[in-house]
Amino acid sequence: MFFGDLESQDWHSVRFWKPDDAGFSRDAAAVLTTAGSLTRFLERHYGIRLDVELHDQFVDQVQPGEAPLLNCPVSEPALRRQVSLMHRGSVLFDAESVLPLETLPADLIDDLQAGLRPLGNLLLDRGLSLARSDLSVTQMQCEGVQQGRWARRSVLRSQSGTQALVVEVFHPIMWERIETTSRRYSR
Repeated sequence: MFFGDLESQDWHSVRFWKPDDAGFSRDAAAVLTTAGSLTRFLERHYGIRLDVELHDQFVDQVQPGEAPLLNCPVSEPALRRQVSLMHRGSVLFDAESVLPLETLPADLIDDLQAGLRPLGNLLLDRGLSLARSDLSVTQMQCEGVQQGRWARRSVLRSQSGTQALVVEVFHPIMWERIETTSRRYSR
């Protein structure tokens, strides 16, 4: 996996998570808990436009920890997409998406393979209304560069049946940009 073993992380539903206890400002907590498209939220509230750097995209199988969230069988074929989302040349967060192939439209696969746009924007621009479920957060407990970084995990579902498990891991610069732009926008 792009981020290592995500099943062993201590995920907390945003319904019960207390951002104040984690030392998050209101703006930073809003990033972790927004139920809509994160990329659109960042554009609208902070003027942060994101560019996509596609690392890898391949047909894989739904893993045991992913299957219950996607409500599909383990080993079902899925498209796995690994990207970094950047603003002004700096990576703000990395994301991995798992999209079961059974419900994935062929033209969406083509757009995903182009690797130019965030998944949420691609889905919304197709007129697919999205519902985000199982939104949870964690502070990564692992070896390496991800140690201590905040992450969120959720499932995007459209009325057409397209669904995606999305995990986003935020780099420290993300919180710096949010605080800087929120001060600028609040003046």
